[in-house]
Amino acid sequence: MLKTKTQILNVSSVNAINGDYKSQINVNLPDQNYADPNIKAVYISVLHAEVPNSFYIVNYTNNQLVINGITYVLQRGNYSATSFITYLLTILPAGFAITYSTTTNKYTITFSSNFTINANSSDSTINSVMGLGSSSLTSVANTLTLPNCVNFLPLSRLIFRAPLNLRNFNQADKSGDIILSLQNNAAQMGIINFSNSMNTRFLISDRSITGFVLSLTNEIGQLINMNGVDWFLTFQIDIDYLDNSIDTTFRNLIQQYSNNI
Repeated sequence: MLKTKTQILNVSSVNAINGDYKSQINVNLPDQNYADPNIKAVYISVLHAEVPNSFYIVNYTNNQLVINGITYVLQRGNYSATSFITYLLTILPAGFAITYSTTTNKYTITFSSNFTINANSSDSTINSVMGLGSSSLTSVANTLTLPNCVNFLPLSRLIFRAPLNLRNFNQADKSGDIILSLQNNAAQMGIINFSNSMNTRFLISDRSITGFVLSLTNEIGQLINMNGVDWFLTFQIDIDYLDNSIDTTFRNLIQQYSNNI
């Protein structure tokens, strides 16, 4: 008879392996005998998750601006379109001025002489936040309106990754290790809640596995810096197994006796 055993596994970033970033943990599976021949299938699912929205808009992945070949390292934190201007002018040379248009959602930058924003430099990582695009930008008559809208929204979604060969796919970085794509539906410093209402689960094909590293990343696989704040997640593991024990219920005993007459 085929039966199913269900296990609940609570994990959290309390014992993260990357310090205060708290975006990588070791997960040890509770039943390490998945290779038993009586086990027919093992499934894993994320039952629910609670993730604080504690990561910054400007963070270690996007906090550099390059102007006239000089790299400016920006203070990590949460900004609005206007508060970012106030901060940026404190680190740029005197003579710079920045305005923000609420109509176009774009910045216009002026300086006492013509200047170049080296947005095509590998050191320029603030591009998508400021609306720089990916090409080098040079002012005309000391003025430059940036080509794209600014973006001071937090990450739209977070990705939990587990190397379990689950055959899921992420187009942005061509990865296949997604176990949960988490929609960011919380306000800044709020809690992102997830509940598996669709009962989605995935087959574990490697029966020899005893554990794995669970990572919390952005769209392109960069680890998220949670700034020392813990998140929590609950796995459900379903084990389909063949029960070869003798059925000794009264009804089956009678049936067995009748068959032997």
